[in-house]
Amino acid sequence: MSRPPQRFTALLAAATAAATAAAFMAALAQPAARARGVGEIVMVVCLSAFESEMAQAGKNPPAGMANYACSCVVDQISSGSSLDTARTSCRTATARRYPI
Repeated sequence: MSRPPQRFTALLAAATAAATAAAFMAALAQPAARARGVGEIVMVVCLSAFESEMAQAGKNPPAGMANYACSCVVDQISSGSSLDTARTSCRTATARRYPI
């Protein structure tokens, strides 16, 4: 079987991405799903930032530290705190629990 043309593959990938995005947006239309979706997005972004900051600092965080810190941020934002307030509060709480 021959490979499909590269253009077809790119169009298929774009269509798949569009369908996935549409399904995600439809799920977020419901308030509970929207809250869950935002929390999941915050968690993913937070974990990525956490890993990056630890790598830049040359530190090896103990197991559970990233999840603790980022769950804290998600909880704070879900409770109405701003990102800056959540970040500051959770950094302090995480540093107390995981002194490295």
